[in-house]
Amino acid sequence: MQKRIAKYPKTVANWRRPADCATKRIVLPAVLAGVSILASSSANAGVDRLGTPFTPAGANFSIVALQGIDGNPLGGTGSPQVNLNFEFPAVHGVTFDQGGGKLKDFGIGLYADSAKKTQSTGLEILYNQPIFASSATATVLDFDLQAGKDTFFKDKKVSPSIALLGPGNTILATALPADIFPNLVPVSGAAKEDTWDINFAGLLNTLHLADTPINGFILFADQTAKEQPSSDPYLLVSVGNGTVVPEPSTYLLVTVAGALAALFHSQRRLLKRKAI
Repeated sequence: MQKRIAKYPKTVANWRRPADCATKRIVLPAVLAGVSILASSSANAGVDRLGTPFTPAGANFSIVALQGIDGNPLGGTGSPQVNLNFEFPAVHGVTFDQGGGKLKDFGIGLYADSAKKTQSTGLEILYNQPIFASSATATVLDFDLQAGKDTFFKDKKVSPSIALLGPGNTILATALPADIFPNLVPVSGAAKEDTWDINFAGLLNTLHLADTPINGFILFADQTAKEQPSSDPYLLVSVGNGTVVPEPSTYLLVTVAGALAALFHSQRRLLKRKAI
């Protein structure tokens, strides 16, 4: 069941969001209709639609909402938005476009499109400059997992996939649930126990990849095990800025500076020895 937060600050980006008896017989339905409208409005009041792309304050990346992912995370369609506060406060999800001007607030998971085809929503993290893949960080929640007890993702819950993006936003590698599960680290002290850090350094090791610059990554839902919609989605809590890969000219300057410093210190040691 989806939990809605009555009121919460708006912060997400990249998405599209009644005299006589006869009179009483007329007014009562109108009043009920008005209550129904207010209730519906209140149910959606806690979810903020931020558009796409959305850039969090102080971040060196943008978050792009995706929908219509069918195997290829770069082949999305529609006009989704990034949202905030879906089911839990201060978390990011996806509001996807159902067509005809209808939007549905959701997280990262599977849904059925108008043709009854299974599709996934997703959140794409795009950095302003390439970062080292091992330095990427992301915190996610709501897999209904218990640390130290569950040995894999639940059959009836969403399972995550991650695409690592290289130069030109090409896909370097795609991590499936079996790759991701051993690299989930429980976050102690989190408001919800079912909160996890994704260990990207460990994920690279699992995928047998050397550390490499990436432009970003995509969080979406797995379909390789024939999962069916509508899945109970997972959500994005936060993303770290990562370690920016220096420009080639910076590499050269650092190398030259290091060499000069080493030469200077070796000369000083030599002069001290001669003076003794």
